[in-house]
Amino acid sequence: MPNPFLSPDLFVGRDAALSRLAEGLSEGRSTLLIGGRRAGKTTLTRHLTPDLVGRALVRTDVSGWDLTSEQAALGALLGIATGKQETTHDSASRHEVATALRDASPLVLVIDEADKVLLAQWGPGFFAFLRWLDDTHLRRDIAILLAGGPVLASFRDPEDKGSPPLNTAESHFIDPLEREAVDKLAAGVPGIDVDSLMELCGGHAWLTTRLLAALYFGMLPEDAQDDVFDSAAKTFQVWERQLGEGGRALLRCLPAGGVTRAQLRQKPWSRHREAARLGRSIGALRLAGGRLLPGPKLFSDWFLDRDPGELQWDLAISYASEDEALAREIHRRLRTEFKVFYAPEEDAALWGTNLSKVLPNTYGVSSRYVLVISTEIYATKYWTQIEYEEAASEAPDRILLLDCGKLPDNIPDGVVYRGSAPAQMVGLVDALRQKLAR
Repeated sequence: MPNPFLSPDLFVGRDAALSRLAEGLSEGRSTLLIGGRRAGKTTLTRHLTPDLVGRALVRTDVSGWDLTSEQAALGALLGIATGKQETTHDSASRHEVATALRDASPLVLVIDEADKVLLAQWGPGFFAFLRWLDDTHLRRDIAILLAGGPVLASFRDPEDKGSPPLNTAESHFIDPLEREAVDKLAAGVPGIDVDSLMELCGGHAWLTTRLLAALYFGMLPEDAQDDVFDSAAKTFQVWERQLGEGGRALLRCLPAGGVTRAQLRQKPWSRHREAARLGRSIGALRLAGGRLLPGPKLFSDWFLDRDPGELQWDLAISYASEDEALAREIHRRLRTEFKVFYAPEEDAALWGTNLSKVLPNTYGVSSRYVLVISTEIYATKYWTQIEYEEAASEAPDRILLLDCGKLPDNIPDGVVYRGSAPAQMVGLVDALRQKLAR
């Protein structure tokens, strides 16, 4: 008999959230659906139907897109908009996509894992296109639902007057399951202590169903907890980054018994209100009985046992995507000896974070040294300039500058750079190794 807790059709405790979401979309109101990794965003959007929203439904997942360029991503969107697959078109123009969406209107466009777009250099410009569709071109004939991590709620486009992903969108935050829903789930496994289940998993839907699935298979409780923890370790690392500095500080100072909602409106807890809302959408915190409480014990025990210094890097490599081959080779040759930040290896951890905050912190504060692979492309790109300027302003003495054709305009006084002539490149990794080993 199939394990019911592993069924993709399992849907408990989200009916009210689904109704609120569908109501706004049916009226043409665009929405940001915010939640941490495995919080239940995809499951919730999967239960949206044309009947519920009262208009055509176009659904896509950024994981199926080619993110090498905006044109390639638009090709994926054009395929879905015309009732085909994301892989139907290698590329498309904005005009082609806008025409296809107009032909399908009135409609709801659901883009799941939309925060992953911001890992691409062209991501902010893509959101500007969505804003144009929503505000000007189709207006009430389109409702856009962007589902993703906390970055969607905090992102502001510096190239477009600080605009959010969608100008008029409402934000819906995923919350952990309430006890009533967990009680209903636990009924499928006789003898379960729901209080212990709530303490361990904090109402987080994925953790709860994973633990119940293990128990349903006949595992002993301790073995089931170990199995779930092993499966969740990578997810916990993502949550830690998604919490941000404010969320991590709140989780470290929050009493075991929590604080009341009234306390959150008063000093000294009022400064944590934004972090509290964010922490709930990730699943690291929960509301119960009018109190803000720590979320899953599985996560909080792991988190509180960690040394904040573990977030430090020996070396962060700052480069343009066009120069990835060189960055990848440097990372490959140093990673077994040192902690080297190389963005593609951190995709899962960066996904859903506010890159405008995470990347400057990585390059400005959290790294002993920053290797800047400076090319003509590097000197003109938006994200690379954020990385470089943060490193240059916070600790210019930690910059290791590699001149590969063009140096940045604002080199701090005293920074020594290395050329990229063949003879110099041969000894580059050994020179870095000696520097980091001191």
